[in-house]
Amino acid sequence: MKNNKELYLFPAKYVLAFFTIASLVFAGCNSANEDLAKKESIKAKKEVIESEEEAPEKETRDLSTKEATGNEIDKNKEINTGKENLSPTLDIAAGNENFNEYLPIFMFHYIRDYPADSPDQLGYRLSFSPEKFEQFLKFFKENNIQTLTFWDLKDILEGKKKLPEKSVMLTFDDGHLDHYQNAFRILEKYDMKGVFFIIANRPGQDGNYADWEQIKEMSDRGNEIASHTVSHLDLRTLSKEEIKVELEKSKEILEEKTGKPVISFCYPAGKYDGQIISLVQENYLFARTTKAGKHFSVSERYEIPTVRMFPDTSVSSLRIWFKVN
Repeated sequence: MKNNKELYLFPAKYVLAFFTIASLVFAGCNSANEDLAKKESIKAKKEVIESEEEAPEKETRDLSTKEATGNEIDKNKEINTGKENLSPTLDIAAGNENFNEYLPIFMFHYIRDYPADSPDQLGYRLSFSPEKFEQFLKFFKENNIQTLTFWDLKDILEGKKKLPEKSVMLTFDDGHLDHYQNAFRILEKYDMKGVFFIIANRPGQDGNYADWEQIKEMSDRGNEIASHTVSHLDLRTLSKEEIKVELEKSKEILEEKTGKPVISFCYPAGKYDGQIISLVQENYLFARTTKAGKHFSVSERYEIPTVRMFPDTSVSSLRIWFKVN
């Protein structure tokens, strides 16, 4: 009898062990699938960033020597704005020499509705719906989060203003027509403002971009008009003289069209090196990159980080970033 009991007990132990192991394997598979989904999402966003960074040279080489008026740019000719050279300085106030504060600077491209199943996935991932953009502004309004420009930041650093308890900077790259049609109109509705980085040879030459009259209107309504070069080329591929043309002519054109100094710059596709930074310093007070980060440091004002906006960036992210329940 003892031997028979052992025969029955023996398989029972192993059956129990089998089911225990099986359940652990099943749980591990579920966890692995979740991790895989997260990795795929991160990979998709990384591909967008990399694709976007390859776009400038492909899209803009044919426009590289034209200015807003449609005339060829003479690289040796100075543009006469009819005004004195507009070159404000930054006089940092005592106590602000090491200024380093939490200030998320959002980066938008298109403010438009775009189908998620479009074959143009880069176009989709660079788009942000007007409806969601308005939800963001409602959130800022309800939670007393103030929108700033680089002009505000200049005043803060010079001790003329105080940094608000909660603030954000909304930046828009390239000067697309939907910036005027959608972003600007919604900003107006909520009495807020943004920074629009304009590619200087697009207005009046490409109907997909805001024209000079629209850009001037945005400027006159308190938005900052800033430089994104003349042609949106990879500056690292250009000679020193060509880089200077891209930096100086874009500034001059924008100042001529708006009648206001241009103090901030955005590197095309976030590509730059030490030489480019040095040349930017000769013409601008601030420069935004595509590097991720939510703090502004005065010592890094020519390599300012940003928060890239994706179609699926939600208000729940804002609650975390601004510590709102």
